[in-house]
Amino acid sequence: MISSNPLASARMNSVDDRGDELARFVAVWNGALHEFRNQLTVLLATATELRAALPAPMPVEVSDAVAETERNVQSLSSLIAQLDAAVKSGEPLISDLDEVIERALRIAAPTLGRRVSVAVSKGRKTGVKNRGVALECLLSTLLVDLARAAEVKTGERARKAELQVHVEVGRGSLFIEIESNGGRPPPGSWRLLLASELGSKIDATVTASTEVAGYVIQFR
Repeated sequence: MISSNPLASARMNSVDDRGDELARFVAVWNGALHEFRNQLTVLLATATELRAALPAPMPVEVSDAVAETERNVQSLSSLIAQLDAAVKSGEPLISDLDEVIERALRIAAPTLGRRVSVAVSKGRKTGVKNRGVALECLLSTLLVDLARAAEVKTGERARKAELQVHVEVGRGSLFIEIESNGGRPPPGSWRLLLASELGSKIDATVTASTEVAGYVIQFR
């Protein structure tokens, strides 16, 4: 007679329950994401139609308001892409690091705007472990986190935020450092948590720099 093991059965049921919960969450997430993107598309189209309908030259205040609306919608689209990359597994692949950085800058661009400059110091050309678009979303998330922290506060002297991306490629090692001339993001920043989750998908760790406002990404 084969005796039953209650503990083993409980563990199996627990695994099955988590699998069912994950499947339900993914279904809800995909549906909500589709709806949210549809709404953003409508908002962006409305802003574009409004710009076309207004007489030229339009008042500066109106032009600025329309441009800010468009930028905010594009920023939300980028955020959705970053969150989606964290939820979905993505296909494992080796990506060209230079191309990944360029895509990361495009994802972050709507939020960075013209108020933030980004300089990139590349190492030798190399491939890097990726899963879907996890790495470019990771980098863009950290760029936005540092840019938000570098924004000029009320009463401060106006200055342009400057971010620097450094790539260090060694024998069997790869580091990407992102530094800012602004302040540090608050401890426990949710964007850092998001970047860390994305990093876990590609065997990369994300830590806050101890010397400057910035982050270090190390690939294992």
